[in-house]
Amino acid sequence: MVEANGKVLTGEVETEEVEFQEKYLSRGQLIWRAFLKHRLGVVALVILIILYIIALFADFLSPYNPLEQSLRHTYAPPTKIYRSYKGQRVGAYVLPVITFVDKVTYERTYREMLYPRRVVVEKPNGEREVYELGKDGVESIRFQVSSIESIKINGEWFDVKKSPRTTDYLLFGYNDEALSKGKSRFETNSAVAQEVYFKAYGTRFNLTDEEQIEAVAITETIDNIIVRKDGRLQMLTGKVIDFDYKTYPVKWFIKTWNGKLFWLFPLNLHLFGVDNYDNNPYVKLFIMGADLFGRDVWSRIVFASRISLSIGFIGMVITFALAMVFGGISGYYGGLVDEALMRFAEIIMSIPGFYLLIMLRAMLPLDLPSTQIYVLLVFILAFIGWAGTSRVIRGMVLSIRQREFVEAAIAIGLPNSKVLARHILPNTATYLIVASTLRIPGYILGEAGLSFLGLGIREPYASWGLMLAQAQDVYVITRAPWLLIPGLFIIITCLAFNTVGDALRDALDPRSLG
Repeated sequence: MVEANGKVLTGEVETEEVEFQEKYLSRGQLIWRAFLKHRLGVVALVILIILYIIALFADFLSPYNPLEQSLRHTYAPPTKIYRSYKGQRVGAYVLPVITFVDKVTYERTYREMLYPRRVVVEKPNGEREVYELGKDGVESIRFQVSSIESIKINGEWFDVKKSPRTTDYLLFGYNDEALSKGKSRFETNSAVAQEVYFKAYGTRFNLTDEEQIEAVAITETIDNIIVRKDGRLQMLTGKVIDFDYKTYPVKWFIKTWNGKLFWLFPLNLHLFGVDNYDNNPYVKLFIMGADLFGRDVWSRIVFASRISLSIGFIGMVITFALAMVFGGISGYYGGLVDEALMRFAEIIMSIPGFYLLIMLRAMLPLDLPSTQIYVLLVFILAFIGWAGTSRVIRGMVLSIRQREFVEAAIAIGLPNSKVLARHILPNTATYLIVASTLRIPGYILGEAGLSFLGLGIREPYASWGLMLAQAQDVYVITRAPWLLIPGLFIIITCLAFNTVGDALRDALDPRSLG
């Protein structure tokens, strides 16, 4: 037998010496190791941690005050972020957005505006001049625009109206190509447009049916460039050869509004936002759109998570505290105490949970402030949930009470309260940990249901259920589907809690500890 380089050679057979190292893990380490094997559970736990971090740092993560209203941005869609300017790659920026009632379809529409910053004009005599804001006394640049409306009948277009007007932006939909041509055109064949123009011009063209109007078009043409220079207005005629427009950069760590970090420390620095350097009221950064009152949906979701996530956690703690007290006393003492407590629990369990929730809320004043409603909802949800849990704990206490270590504690004269607190109830912790993760989604859905029905958190404060209530209208669902995003947060949170609960249940199973 020859030993070489840690290998043992026996004749022609080569074997390796294997060194074993014993490692002892605590029960907590074994449970954690088993939990990590459940990949979905780990992902769900990470999602929950992120959600609670978002709730904790809501003031830092919100670009706008969640209570700030802007009726200029009613149901504003998510803001489009650009990364290129005139064909070149630049930093992220946004454009001003206005809302108006479309004069063709009579529907509320949002369009981006291009505020001119620099314009190169070729005059009729061939001379070129450059006008740039802030240089050579140039104070403003505007355009005089003619709006020509026309309708299409039997394949032929007929002009019906011409209304000149002056605007301080490049009109709806103008882009590089449209500006160089000096006009922008919009066509539609919607039923609304056909009806409106049939009533206005049907007799003029001898029309008998509104569907005879095949299409409606609006052509907007730049007639003049108006420049304010040194306090005087100059009206220029010519062709726009080149131009630059204002852009508003999106920045990290920007000062926008004054909040409070952890509810205590003043904070005006926020994770992201738009640099509105000239205080343009039409410049906003809505990454998830705006609601009926023009409030940023993302900011309200972040602040609403504080209520929706904490109400489930606090309600769960109160529920299990009540369940441990009533279930522990009932199972330990038995007799009349057991009968009285368990019959009361069965009465509560016999009433459908959501109807009991509505009944208890209806017994309280409806005009309470949101802070008081929040506290009341916590206790109402806890009152509903303790009954079923207490019966489970009672059964576990009945089983644990018969074990030798409990009988030994009683034999040495420990008071009943210490026997319960030190020897019996701690042995129910495994069940409580799993049950708590599975119970929290019910509380979140309960609060969301009450707020959805108008019995929970009230405006101007927000919870996910209250925000979802704004999406009840069919018009809102079709025109502003981003108001359904809070429902997505509810779904993700409930699925994450249930998945973590399943993973904990598997990890706490003695057969999975190895």
